[in-house]
Amino acid sequence: MNTVRRILFREPDGRRKGLLFSLFSVICLLGWAYFGIVLDGPHNMLFLGIAFAFTGVAESLPPTRQRSAGVLRIVGLGVLIVFLGLLILAPEVIWAE
Repeated sequence: MNTVRRILFREPDGRRKGLLFSLFSVICLLGWAYFGIVLDGPHNMLFLGIAFAFTGVAESLPPTRQRSAGVLRIVGLGVLIVFLGLLILAPEVIWAE
């Protein structure tokens, strides 16, 4: 438990890494808008985009905001866990055609 706390609630890595995650988020959300909405395809890119967005904001925080960064990292991981749960329990929601 101490190792998980040390990893999740560590000091944010800086704006460069936060901008990289934010860029991944924008790419995933644009991909979702095109493939998921325009082409009526799967919506898996939406979950990835949201998770990357939370992680990007967490890494962009000042070094003194370790608790806030940890909470945002947990929320990002939670989004991915919900995505995996939906893939297992209700795949027709994600792979809607």
